[in-house]
Amino acid sequence: MTDSVMVDSAAYSKKLALTVVEAIWEKKGFDVMALRVKEIVQYTDFMVIASARNERQAMAIADNVEDEVRKKLGQKAIGEEGRRTGRWVLIDFGDIVVHIFHKPVRAYYELERLFADAPQLELVEPAWVHEIAGDDDSAEPYTDLVWQGVKWQAGDAQALVDDPELAMEDEEALELAALARDDEPEELTEIE
Repeated sequence: MTDSVMVDSAAYSKKLALTVVEAIWEKKGFDVMALRVKEIVQYTDFMVIASARNERQAMAIADNVEDEVRKKLGQKAIGEEGRRTGRWVLIDFGDIVVHIFHKPVRAYYELERLFADAPQLELVEPAWVHEIAGDDDSAEPYTDLVWQGVKWQAGDAQALVDDPELAMEDEEALELAALARDDEPEELTEIE
């Protein structure tokens, strides 16, 4: 690939990311960040992450993102996930991947922590963003049903996989180890 093609590709990716950000703001999405992840992952140049106040708004934002990118840049998404529920909508444009979260779901998964080292595009938020984003905790907190009630720390699951005897005394630990191994808890109890 020549340098001019690489520059054009990088400029296009940035233009696509900024078009997506504007489309998100048009539908009152907030906490928007555009991360340049090209040096971290192989599958995309930018990742845009945004929040919505509810599932319906997340779906409206996703619709607007696809419409605006198609109108302004003539590009269609190559894939999408999560539109049925609206809790976490992912839209893949190839050069960028867009994640639109219902606010409590975003707080639960903390996707941006995975890419904390990625440089962010400097975005100038509209004035209204701070008025609606706030610290409104009126939405129900999100919990992943698989892990609901689990008292163990994240690193404990791998320790149980590495040394199953740690789990033999605790039924909850048996279940956690089984989940980490993708097998049934009954199979784990037979290990000695």
